[in-house]
Amino acid sequence: MEWYEAEERASRRKRSVLIGLTVLVAVVGASVWMAAVSGVPGAWKRSATLPAAVSRAAQQLGSEVGTSARALIPAAGSLAHAVRTRDTRPHIVPAEGKLVHAKPLRFAFNGTAYTITPHVASNVYWGAKTSTRLLTQFEGESDDSWVRAYYHAFADDPEQRPAIDDVCVQLRAIKAGAHLGQDQYLELIAKYVQSIPYDWAVYKAGTGAQRFPVETLVDCTGLCGDKSVLLADLLSHEGYAVALLDFGPEKHMAVGVLGPGKGYGSTGYLFLETTSPCYVTDVPTEYTGGMHLKSAPRVIPIGSGTLEYSAADQIARIITARESAQKAADRLYNSAKSSDLTDADVTAINRKLAQAFKAETSLRSNVIDQNGRSLGTFMDRSVAEQWITRNAWWM
Repeated sequence: MEWYEAEERASRRKRSVLIGLTVLVAVVGASVWMAAVSGVPGAWKRSATLPAAVSRAAQQLGSEVGTSARALIPAAGSLAHAVRTRDTRPHIVPAEGKLVHAKPLRFAFNGTAYTITPHVASNVYWGAKTSTRLLTQFEGESDDSWVRAYYHAFADDPEQRPAIDDVCVQLRAIKAGAHLGQDQYLELIAKYVQSIPYDWAVYKAGTGAQRFPVETLVDCTGLCGDKSVLLADLLSHEGYAVALLDFGPEKHMAVGVLGPGKGYGSTGYLFLETTSPCYVTDVPTEYTGGMHLKSAPRVIPIGSGTLEYSAADQIARIITARESAQKAADRLYNSAKSSDLTDADVTAINRKLAQAFKAETSLRSNVIDQNGRSLGTFMDRSVAEQWITRNAWWM
């Protein structure tokens, strides 16, 4: 009898160790994952070489945007005409250059792999590449008005319409083949842009200048501002009501999509991150360098679309499943430690712990590395909903 009890105690210790090891792996994995999530890029450098006189005038404005892209010219005397017509402005004048070919971008949506190959005229690309990044600011013009004009110069340039049309034709073909509804089509377009590799080299060097959407398509990389302007352009082209959300103090930009409720920070728009795959409304908790979004964003509507996103309530359920998984796993583990378990019990518990860990990792934004590879296993909304129904035992 004593031998039997000793063996049982040893068996219980063994099972406890097995559970403990699983939790340890999950905790370590979650820590690594959270480190990756915290690396979602946020700092947005908007710099360019300025003539000395313009640079001095711009720096007096005390703005990061101002020191990088603003030409302040007094509206007086012979300069009055230049100010009225914004002679200093980003715009595409087709220019000769070597032949360019945009890279095909392969990405997954709802578990299926797709490829988009942009077609951008070489002279349009080089015209964008050689364009000034400066924009004349009228004397007395508000910073808000200037910033709106600045980003509209990049989003609205007519020379890039054929390239945007071409990408949307390819996206529409995917929509038709996969029988996507209005919300899923928005998610598809977002996933395409989110899958464009983040430009870590430019971010680290701090030498970034705002790109035109055609540049982002050909370069197949970009900072948050580049990818946000491209996504807003594509969504507005397809009829969605969208805006750029410019977080000045944090030097970050995202996209806002019209939807139910007050939206992000009472802007009327739902938050949509562009730096990596992420759900609509799901705001990353931390960005590179420990940055958190705290300021009220400047809202810059793009286009005249009217379509809204209506799946925010489903996203809320996904986020709830993710945020409650860890506590549920902790409760299960603590209960298991004080229980007399069979081998079958241990197997079942470990399976549940693994499901909770997957919710922690796959139901959140994940980073795309410099080669375009996903560092996580992000589940798109429809896939996530099905997975939660089958596997989220704590819901």
